[in-house]
Amino acid sequence: MKIYIIFLMLFSLVSGYAKGQIPEEYLMEAAENNPGLKASFLRYHAALERVPQAAALPDPQLSFGIFVMPMERFAGDQLASISLMQMFPWAGTLAAAKEEMSWMARAEYEAFREKKSELFYEVRTAWNALQLLESELEVTRENLGLLITMEQIALARFKSGGQASGTPGSPQGMNRQGSQTSGSQGNSMGGMAMQGRSNAAAPSGGSNMAPMGSMESGNGGMADVLRIRMEINEMQNRLSELEEKRVPRLARFNVLLNKPADAPVSLPDTLSAEPWPVLLSDVADTIMAGNPMMKMLEMEEASLVARAKMNRKMGMPMIGVGLQYDLFRPGENTPSMMNGRNMLMPMATISVPLWRKKYDASVREAEFLRQSVAEQIQETGNRLVLSYEEIHSDRKDADRRMRFYQDQASLSGQTLNILVVQYSTEGTRFEEVLRMQQQLLDYRLKYLAAITDGNIAAAGMKRLLGR
Repeated sequence: MKIYIIFLMLFSLVSGYAKGQIPEEYLMEAAENNPGLKASFLRYHAALERVPQAAALPDPQLSFGIFVMPMERFAGDQLASISLMQMFPWAGTLAAAKEEMSWMARAEYEAFREKKSELFYEVRTAWNALQLLESELEVTRENLGLLITMEQIALARFKSGGQASGTPGSPQGMNRQGSQTSGSQGNSMGGMAMQGRSNAAAPSGGSNMAPMGSMESGNGGMADVLRIRMEINEMQNRLSELEEKRVPRLARFNVLLNKPADAPVSLPDTLSAEPWPVLLSDVADTIMAGNPMMKMLEMEEASLVARAKMNRKMGMPMIGVGLQYDLFRPGENTPSMMNGRNMLMPMATISVPLWRKKYDASVREAEFLRQSVAEQIQETGNRLVLSYEEIHSDRKDADRRMRFYQDQASLSGQTLNILVVQYSTEGTRFEEVLRMQQQLLDYRLKYLAAITDGNIAAAGMKRLLGR
């Protein structure tokens, strides 16, 4: 029955893993609650509010003057004067300013998308770290159960004197055989019963050697039990270390969702490899077209083109249109027919931009900034290509390691099955049993790490795509 239990445990050690990807609910919760992402979204809304500001006309100028002593004029005594003036920039200036702010708002939106993809990458990475920890805990517990079962087998062998039940050559069989034969024949049979260590005839006291053989075998069985208990202590200590790691990893995941650090997280039972998010044949074009950083820089370049256009038009004259209203009272010595009548006078004004250096410098400034952004676009594209190659290489390496460690774990499990059977029936190759058990555990943990590395690479690719 113990051998059958070990077979079942080893089968579970090398079995595959079901799919367990992060639920979309956690990503949506992070998008809705993360303070950093909300701050970026509010900056985008603030940038939208700059668009109507840039498209607005300058404020009109209203002036009012009153005479302390009425001034005598041809049309009577002037009491006060009121004027209103509205300046109009050169045609196309406001449209260029609005266009610049519109592109800047779009760039801020792409910055928000970049922040979102960075947040989702961190959430996916923290999720995979939690899944890896839980899988390592599960594997370690299974391995601990295997060691406990092996300890029971070693204890059973120790209690039975190191020999399998029902096998020939037991001390009782030797005594019975010795009582039926002559002394020399009994000694010879006693020597053969001592686990085949010597084929020569034993001395006259050979019948007393069987208990000594049992004692030596018992000492070896006790050593096996102690060694297994040492391995059990090591495994329990490893479990404690893994349990201690759960608290900070859980806190890191919950903080990204703006939740309490100890909030429970629902995890799948098993760990699985996530699929690649895009076809390899289309990945380069897809990254260039969808990466938020690339699009943000493109929007900034377009805004600088509009700024240069606006600065160029700012160097053109501004035209002002207004009205002036003068208040009069009848004068005593004024014979004019308009004596005492108020006057309304249309006005026009024009600004003369004589100091051209500042306008030309602002145009050159915008052009230099545009060229700088163009170089940043080129550099960002190169970095994206490099990041893609590194992520693709990491994913291929993870896939290779997954296949390798899965095969190695399967072979190690089969080998351990054979070694456990040999030890339980013959009591041999105990060191190889322990070594193979450790090797199987190592392969399983490395297999889980390879799955996690592949999932993190997939999350990195989604980040490059802005997802």
